[in-house]
Amino acid sequence: MIKKRLHIGVLVATLALTAGGLSSYTLSRNGYFPAATVNGDWISYREVKENADVSRRIWAQGLAGSGDDLDILFKRGSEGELFRRSLENLIVNSIIRSSVTAEVLRKAQKEVDNNFNGSTAANLSGVVKNVYNWDPAKFKTRILEPQALMQVLAEEKGADFDAWLQAAELKSKVKIWFVPFEWLEGELKNK
Repeated sequence: MIKKRLHIGVLVATLALTAGGLSSYTLSRNGYFPAATVNGDWISYREVKENADVSRRIWAQGLAGSGDDLDILFKRGSEGELFRRSLENLIVNSIIRSSVTAEVLRKAQKEVDNNFNGSTAANLSGVVKNVYNWDPAKFKTRILEPQALMQVLAEEKGADFDAWLQAAELKSKVKIWFVPFEWLEGELKNK
């Protein structure tokens, strides 16, 4: 009887570990592991990779402008730098979103809704798909809402915006996971 329980226990433990391992492998293989947490909000590796890919696609289509700095950034050898900048951008957006008041969030949402209404959304849907390879909801969340928050904050803070942002970056709790960077003194740095 005791031997049978032991065998069942070992079998259950083996199945649990196998299921956990397969789940972890599948999630990590598809980019669903955290690259960072910002004040408790997760930023997935997949989000960072998608933003870096979008930046590269926009540059390749000639929509990002030109210049030596951009050419160097988007060359094959500097994929790490592009990833770092994409991660830093997502971290800053998350810091801003978590540091503002409900009133600022409401104003920013109203700004997005006013500029991205039904007819505009329908017209932009094809462009968003071609340029970003995203649906309009993802475009709204990743591009429009952060820009609207920045605009509303810049109007409210005026000349103090940069100081406010630097203070928010310093006091935010940022943890970097599984990538070769660290958050020090409000900046993303290489390890």
